[in-house]
Amino acid sequence: MDLSGLSLELIRVLFFAALPVAVISFGFVFLAIKRGYIDAEEPVESLSKKRKQAKKEKTEFKVNPIHSKWLYFGGGYYGLMALSTYAHVEILEVYNFFANYTSLAELLEQISLGAVIRLIINSFMNLVPAFTWFLYWPDIIDIQRGWYWLGGSYAGYYVGDIIARQIIIRKAYIDSENKQ
Repeated sequence: MDLSGLSLELIRVLFFAALPVAVISFGFVFLAIKRGYIDAEEPVESLSKKRKQAKKEKTEFKVNPIHSKWLYFGGGYYGLMALSTYAHVEILEVYNFFANYTSLAELLEQISLGAVIRLIINSFMNLVPAFTWFLYWPDIIDIQRGWYWLGGSYAGYYVGDIIARQIIIRKAYIDSENKQ
């Protein structure tokens, strides 16, 4: 790959991996801290540990459904990538399901118990590409250098985490200064 091809690949990594993952990571970490699931200084991995501890002690562990799914997929970077992949696959599947119909009447005519059961079964089958997200995305995006994409997406995850924490810490500092 020549230098211009490498530059183009890095730009694509930035816009299709690093930035989207940073935005998603920011949202997940920001909400986890704001809702009190973790402290601003606590690592994200502690959320998974808290969940496991609650399961072991057979106590209730309450998080919103999206954070629960994130933890279901392992939490952290891997869980974020798996959940994002699962959401992508599900959205495409639902879109394709409805795109096959040209009118509401045709859709209502074709909806049956079998169609609903197929959607549910496909939802479970979509867990496979979610857990193997690193094999799924090269089929969706033209990836020339996989390590760049992996590094870019992890950098996005890390930067999103840091920005979320810094915003919350800075706001807490400003609030404490205003009270004095």
